[in-house]
Amino acid sequence: MGIGAIGAVTASGPSRFEEVRTRIQALLDRCSFGEPFAFGGFAFASGRDSLFYLPELTFCRTSERDTVETRWTVTDAERAAREAGPRSAMPGLACDEAPAPEGATGGNRETWLDAVRLTLDRIREGAFSKAVLARSVTVSLPRGRSSLDIFMSLRESYPNCFRFLIDDGRGNAFLGASPERLVSHRGTIATEAVAGTMRCGPGDDEKEIARRLLESRKDRAEHDAVLRHLREALEPFCSKVEVGETEVMRLPHLLHLRTRIRAWDKPPAHVLDLASRLHPTPAVAGWPRAQALDWIARVEAEDRGWYAGPVGWLDVEGDGDFAVGIRSVAIRGDKARVFAGAGIVEGSDPEQEWNETELKMTGILDAIAHD
Repeated sequence: MGIGAIGAVTASGPSRFEEVRTRIQALLDRCSFGEPFAFGGFAFASGRDSLFYLPELTFCRTSERDTVETRWTVTDAERAAREAGPRSAMPGLACDEAPAPEGATGGNRETWLDAVRLTLDRIREGAFSKAVLARSVTVSLPRGRSSLDIFMSLRESYPNCFRFLIDDGRGNAFLGASPERLVSHRGTIATEAVAGTMRCGPGDDEKEIARRLLESRKDRAEHDAVLRHLREALEPFCSKVEVGETEVMRLPHLLHLRTRIRAWDKPPAHVLDLASRLHPTPAVAGWPRAQALDWIARVEAEDRGWYAGPVGWLDVEGDGDFAVGIRSVAIRGDKARVFAGAGIVEGSDPEQEWNETELKMTGILDAIAHD
């Protein structure tokens, strides 16, 4: 966890991952001691800003103790600040744009359902096999409710997810509890396919629903597309790729299919190079990826901002850990924009897909409203 910021790096466009890597490496190399880190993320689309902070203080938790470290000397800080620009000039997060009107849901319910129906028509025509359609709802923050308050609620409710909070200190924040790791590089590579969903609420027969999910042709086809993409992205530069057994992941209100992957790279790759290869996965875009992304740009009513983009940390050695920024909320002032998406494939039912996005939003909305 990092607090404060001595510098920031931004980039956009097709080379944004490479540009962030180069600029962050130049700053991290100036650290005089410790193990320097940078925290941040990328917007879903390449044309939007990425933003990474170099924290002034870093809190590290080990099995033995908590530690607080200052990562910079005064000279380092001065040089970094000059390169990154003054604190007041740091860019806002993607949610710095005006949010949708209060209560908006990607246009409206019927508009979103019509987009799903059009997507199904295109799938039947053979344009692509899957496209992920996202939508958002904008709500007012309860008086006195901060991004940190919401984050702490998510920590309690989603202990097995990747909890993240990036706050620029100017009223903009992006946070969430993602069930999906994009990529980790710490000696070896770890990633996972998370796709295929069924509702499972309190009192439901979890074992029976899990069995149905594992046997569902629709959900397995959606899951296999993600798995295929991850393998094809990793195999060309890895000496070995191990694919685990597909399992069922339990979250409040939902079950997901998940398959973990471990790989050994040769030579060691930088975590941002890996992220650029893997993002966006079919779990948040579709398949084939280029055709699905083109369709998303045409039919989605709102820009995704950082929703479904890579969010995480990296260190001076090029190791790091990035989650997919789903189950997330963007905050600007007293407004919160909550996102969710659904994978549309042959056999999808528009009403059921709408209900799935409602369920995915429920946990975040609960955390916002939590007393």
